[in-house]
Amino acid sequence: MKISYLKVILVVAAGLLLIGCATPKATSTFQPVDLNPIVQGGDYIQKVDNFVVILDKSGSMGELYKGQKKLDYAKDMVSRMNRTMPDLMLTGSLRIFGRIAVWSNNFTELMWGPAAYSTIGLDGGLSKVGFSVGDSPLNVALDATAKDLKSAKGNTAVIIFTDANKEVMNYDSVRKAAANLKNQYGNRLCIYTVQIGKNPEGKKLLQQVAQEGQCGFYTNAAQIASSAGMAGFVEKVFLQKVEKVVVVEEKVVIVKAGPCPDGDGDGVCDKDDQCPNTPRGAKVDYRGCWVVGDVFFDFDKYNIKPRFYYELDAVVKVLKNNPSLKIRIEGNTDNIGTAKYNMGLSNRRAKSVLEYLVKAGINKNRLSTVGYGFSRPIATNITPEGRALNRRVELAPLF
Repeated sequence: MKISYLKVILVVAAGLLLIGCATPKATSTFQPVDLNPIVQGGDYIQKVDNFVVILDKSGSMGELYKGQKKLDYAKDMVSRMNRTMPDLMLTGSLRIFGRIAVWSNNFTELMWGPAAYSTIGLDGGLSKVGFSVGDSPLNVALDATAKDLKSAKGNTAVIIFTDANKEVMNYDSVRKAAANLKNQYGNRLCIYTVQIGKNPEGKKLLQQVAQEGQCGFYTNAAQIASSAGMAGFVEKVFLQKVEKVVVVEEKVVIVKAGPCPDGDGDGVCDKDDQCPNTPRGAKVDYRGCWVVGDVFFDFDKYNIKPRFYYELDAVVKVLKNNPSLKIRIEGNTDNIGTAKYNMGLSNRRAKSVLEYLVKAGINKNRLSTVGYGFSRPIATNITPEGRALNRRVELAPLF
């Protein structure tokens, strides 16, 4: 009888883990604003070298908000931020707080980082967050973050996503921990708080926490949920507008810095552009190369996931706006496996993109494919995050 009862407990626990580890799908209607052109064009510069996302997974985050659990809503907000962030050289991390598991006495844990920032890296951390349970010890997460940052260089943004529910959160301890964190890092650290829900007491606390950081601010997740709202949030947290001071007739005048020479208008200075003559409207990476943005492939796979369709639809739009344009679709892989196998895999990835474009109405005569295997990495193949970035497709205009 005892053995059967134990089996039931184990089955239930396993079920909870499977449910909790499921990753919510990012809202398909969200179209991230591309902030790369304003950075590459010289209008803005990077003001942050490191960032830490602190995510609340306590029991109160299991409550419903706007038709979904608060935790799922918060993860979606982090995902939207992740998809909106421009190509910056950053060190990032994701830390959660709340009881890590029903049977655990751990109340905070790093899900990702500190590591070189990549969209895939942060997404991977989000996928491991699990379900909401337990109290809400934000102060413990802030104290742990202070230790995480000991070796960090430059400026840091700490971004907190929580409902700040007073029933499960010790407000006094949180305020003290925020003050201690700021005292340790001074002007090099800013705190940004994002509230999930509308609890007025929680809002007041998060405003105070942001004020402890002195250079950050409070906002509500609903205010940054739109494409424009999230772009504005990312801009304020990570970027600084470029201005210069000149003296005209003994008067100081602030003048916005002009853009650098950019022959193809892709937002990347000519001196840094490794892929000149990209068509106008194409989304390029930091090299100025037309990459199918944020469309990456799982290891040893060439199928395109539905959540990436919006990126391919953007390519379709460019092709339709440039009816004489022909392109070459270039497949790439990481370096796991033989050169021969990866060459075939890279060709299959390129062809899967070609098939999508043809189905969307692009004449096949305007498209060609080639596979490069692992011969053209854009990131290190030493780390899982780097290999994930190399499993990509690039587009080259043909003239």
